[in-house]
Amino acid sequence: MTAVLEKSSDVRPSPFNLRELADHLDVPQGFKVEVIEGAIVMSPTPSKKHGAALRRLYDQVAGQLPEGRVAEQMYSIEALEGEDFASPDLLIVPVAVEEEDGWLVDPDDVDCVVEVVSPSNHTNDTKVKPSLYARWRIPVYLLIDPRNGTTRVYWDPQGGEYRAHHDTEFGDEVVLPEPLKDVRIDTSVFPRYAA
Repeated sequence: MTAVLEKSSDVRPSPFNLRELADHLDVPQGFKVEVIEGAIVMSPTPSKKHGAALRRLYDQVAGQLPEGRVAEQMYSIEALEGEDFASPDLLIVPVAVEEEDGWLVDPDDVDCVVEVVSPSNHTNDTKVKPSLYARWRIPVYLLIDPRNGTTRVYWDPQGGEYRAHHDTEFGDEVVLPEPLKDVRIDTSVFPRYAA
C-alpha cells in the first residue's frame, strides 16, 4: 500500500532569518538579544558595577572625542555579511549616525567598541567578540574587565584578527590608538566585582 500525502497550498513554512526571529522573540524582561556567529545569544541586564564602569568611561571620553564623533550606548552593529549583529556596551560613531533610521550601524562607521565583561558571560566578550569585531574591521576594541581589574585595548584589525593589543591594570592610564589618538582613560575609577 502506498500512502499519498495531499499537497496543501495553504500550509507552508514561512521563511525567516535570525535577525527577524531575534526581533520577534519573547525575551524575558531585563535581557538583550544579539546574533553572534549564527546563534541567538541572550544576556541579562548588566549589574550596577557594570553600569558604573560604563558611565565613568563615557564621562571621560565624551569630551575628548574628535569633532563629529559621539559615544553611544543604544546601537547595534550589523555584520558585513550574514545575519549577525552585536550590541556593544558602548560604541563611538559619527554624529551623523544619530540622524539615520533603524537600529543597526554599519561597521565601517564605527571607530571603537567597548565591552565591560560580565561575570556570567565573560567568554562572549573575551574570546568571541575580539575575533568578531576584527573581522568587521572595527579599528579599536576596548575591553574592561572588572573581574580581575584589567583593561585590554585591541587595534589594527587585519585578516580577521587584531594584530596588536595592550593590557593594563585598573589604576593605569589607557591611551587609545588611531582613529581616537590621544583619548585618555583613567582606569582607577572603574569598580571591581566582588570576589
